[in-house]
Amino acid sequence: MSTVAAPPHVTLSGDIEGEYVVEDRRPDGRLSLAPAYPASMPKYGGRRATPEEFEAFVAEHNILPPDGEG
Repeated sequence: MSTVAAPPHVTLSGDIEGEYVVEDRRPDGRLSLAPAYPASMPKYGGRRATPEEFEAFVAEHNILPPDGEG
């Protein structure tokens, strides 16, 4: 069983804020970034959802944990 390493992760603050993963690292030092959350997840201004916002999202989309995990 092989394990795939998670991509490098960065947190931005300033004019652009939020959690991102590095998609591409160029030889000149430039990085290509993508949001760390899935595209289907709601965006909360670059911050993590509060527990209440997360629960509301889960309830709205009928997301249930896999068997044996909840």
